[in-house]
Parts: sequence; C-alpha cells; structure tokens
Amino acid sequence: MTAQSIGALALNPHVEALKERFKVIPDGVYFGMSEHVYHADPALGSTGIKKLIDNAPDYWWDSPLNPARPEDDDTPAKVFGRQFHQCVLEGADKFKAGHAPQTLPGNRKEGIEEIAKIKAEGKVPVKFKDWSKIMAASAFIRANQTLAKAFDGGVPEVSVFWTEAGIRYKVRLDYLKMNAIADLKSLANMHGKEFGRACRDAIATYDYIVSAEHYRHGRLQMARLIKEGAVYNVPEDQMPWLINVASNKAFAFVFVFYQKDGAPISHGISLSPGNPLFGYARQMINKAVENYKRYMTEFGTDTAWVPTTQLDELQETDLPVWYQQRLTTGE
Repeated sequence: MTAQSIGALALNPHVEALKERFKVIPDGVYFGMSEHVYHADPALGSTGIKKLIDNAPDYWWDSPLNPARPEDDDTPAKVFGRQFHQCVLEGADKFKAGHAPQTLPGNRKEGIEEIAKIKAEGKVPVKFKDWSKIMAASAFIRANQTLAKAFDGGVPEVSVFWTEAGIRYKVRLDYLKMNAIADLKSLANMHGKEFGRACRDAIATYDYIVSAEHYRHGRLQMARLIKEGAVYNVPEDQMPWLINVASNKAFAFVFVFYQKDGAPISHGISLSPGNPLFGYARQMINKAVENYKRYMTEFGTDTAWVPTTQLDELQETDLPVWYQQRLTTGE
C-alpha cells in the first residue's frame, strides 16, 4: 500500500465526519458563489494552509471545527473591502448599478430619507468618503498602463473545490483569465516605503507565494472537474471559454497591489510559469498538509487541537542576538 493511499485511509473517516457536521460543497468549479458560502465550507484554503505550516492549533481555533471560535464580525473595513473588490473585479458600471453614494449623515432626517430612497431603488448605500475612495482606487489601477487590462477578459471570483488523498481543498480565484490568475491585494504601507519594495515585503511577510501556488494548483484541477461534469452556475455561452482556460497549463499568477492609505497607487508583481518560487511554496504546503494529517489523526474533528509540549530549558542561544549581547556586555 502506498503512502498516499495510507494517508487517504487515515483522512477518509474525518471527511465523512465533516460532511455530517457541515454543509460540505461538492467538488467542482463554481461561478457566482457567495463569499459567505465559500468560507463556511471547512475545506483547506490558502489562509488555513499558511496557519498549518507552523501553528496548527491556530488553524483549528479559527476554523469551522472550533464550535467556540470568535464571531467573524462584519466590520466597516470588511464591507469596504468587499465593495472595492466588486468594483475592481466586476467593473465600475456594474458596481454603480447596485450601489449609490450616501452624501448626507445617516443619523439625520435628510440622511435617513436619502438611505431609504437608495434602498427603494434596490441599491446599497455607500458612505460618500468610501464611495470616493473606491472610485478613485479603481480608476488609479486602470490608469496604470501595465495593469489597465488586469481585470478584463475573464471571470471574477471563481471557486474550485477538489479532493486529493482524502483531503478536501478549495480556492477562490479573484480573477480568472486565459493566461493568468489576477489577485487583488490591499496594502497599508504604514512606513511609507517605495511601493514596489513594500509589495515585495508584504509577499514575504504574509507568505503570499503559498497562496499563489495553492491557487495555481487549484486551477489545474478544473480540467478534470469539467470532464466529470462538476461545473455549477456557468452560463452555457461561457463553457467553451472555460474549457479552453482549463486546458491551458502555462499561466502566470499576478499580484495587483493597491495602496489603501494615501494615494491609491498600484503595482503588479508576477510569478510566471516555472518560477522556482512555486517549488518553495509547494514544500511549505506539503509541510502544512502533513501537519493537518498528523493533527487530524491525533485529535480528529470533535476535539480541540491542544498539543502536549515538552518543558524546555532556556539556553543563552535561544534568546535574540541583541539580548545575548546585553548579557555578555552588561549594556
């Protein structure tokens, strides 16, 4: 029996337990899936995988496996982020068709009446300061000639679910194109770095190459899923395009960063087919999957992931270099 089949046998009971506890989404390619439905499924996504690399208990704490996990409050920042993504990925015209600026204070009679009027038109009111920022940032991205077509000619927010060796995975592609996956990222750039440098630092800080490799691998599952007929909510006239996209194995992954504080400038960074960083990222993903298997085997789906750790004796070399220097110099 191969190691892969052993792993599949070890995980299959947990997959069945997950299916009983959660509304598990069938494997397949999905157009138009809501963000809420996507995130509610316990399949492994890029965020969970990155936590599993070095801290599996953090993965469990924030996952649907934890019945006492903190509420994911819908903060103004999250609402703004969703609205900005929709405007950029789907286009300003479509965004304006479903949203309208709220120009008056919402706690005054005139503002309350304005909000009621916007809602009566079937639109979502957006505070004017947020509306202006969304419109400006969207325009700035398209004004960057390198990125002007980054979100044209494709389909936004395509979700893919698949199973490998008894483990379920998922990806949500910001923008699927024939020769690329475009991923929109916000960046605060609090220290005022040169923006290109700030983008590269963010890729390292947040392990974004892991996300890129996971999305790349997820896209490669589409051809098999399409052959199996596991395609949902895809308009009939878009199926030929989707089949052609799925057959293309040589595509780039493009990060599109925008600066969310200050001038909403943008910058693109690509990982072309064959970039060795995909290989490094795959090693990290493999580590995450092994950790997932180990913790699932030890704790399963119904027990908190609380590892028993050894008692460590503190050594001088365990401390930061600056503290070691302080110990030796007394300064």
